Amino acid sequence: MSQTKGFEKQVIVQLMKESHSPLPCNHANCRGILLCEADQLSNETLMYVKWAIERNKGCTKIFFCCTDASKLHLLSSVCTLVHLSPPSKQEIVEVLEFIAKQQGFDLSKRLAERIADNSKNNLRQAIRSLEASWKKSQLFDEDENKLLTGWEDDIADVAKKIVEEQSPKQLYIVRGKLKKLIEYDVSPNFIFRTLVDELKKFLDEELQRRVEGFYADYYKLEEKAFVSERGSGEETVVKGQNDPVRKNVNHFLKIEEFIAKFMSCYKGEANAMKINK
Repeated sequence: MSQTKGFEKQVIVQLMKESHSPLPCNHANCRGILLCEADQLSNETLMYVKWAIERNKGCTKIFFCCTDASKLHLLSSVCTLVHLSPPSKQEIVEVLEFIAKQQGFDLSKRLAERIADNSKNNLRQAIRSLEASWKKSQLFDEDENKLLTGWEDDIADVAKKIVEEQSPKQLYIVRGKLKKLIEYDVSPNFIFRTLVDELKKFLDEELQRRVEGFYADYYKLEEKAFVSERGSGEETVVKGQNDPVRKNVNHFLKIEEFIAKFMSCYKGEANAMKINK
């Protein structure tokens, strides 16, 4: 639903109209509508969908796929909640081996298991990693160290845009791209480290050292925050400390702050060079 932003209601209405059948319900005319990322729908849209479901009970079934079911609480009275467990490591390996066979290249079980482990039971991420790594290195099993996540090009594009323009507008655009990465469960630490490495490709040695300094400063702050959350020899429990969503948000804010700091530094250096000329 993220690709229909602002038009979700109209899209759902049209889908329901197209799937409606005036005939008695049976296996032949039963229809299904699958809505991915349903937890991003607005309350207004959810209220309309609820009204439409109650009004048009019949063969058309709507399946709402989401990662946070609490955001669909408005539909709780008309929907059945089904929790789906993530695929096992073995299931992911089997899918990767099937894809490799269909595409006509060899994939060792050891490498398939490594991709599955890196994906943390996320099948979509595992497939993306397989495709990106294969495109980058055709000698797959001989060059296992070049295992990619599939997000490297996206992060490289962010770095390029940051260097091309330093403005509030650009920061807003980059923020949206980072948010997308976070939503797809890309590791914030991976995003941060890769972003720094990509930025350094555009910089001279002096600016490279400064960027590494900025990066190190943020991790020193994180280490201090962790130490402050420990008691006298015993670890204390902090509200939200083990909440992965909250941790991702904190990392996201840290990366955004780093980018704003880099933009200011880079723009200042560029202006200084113009003056000296």
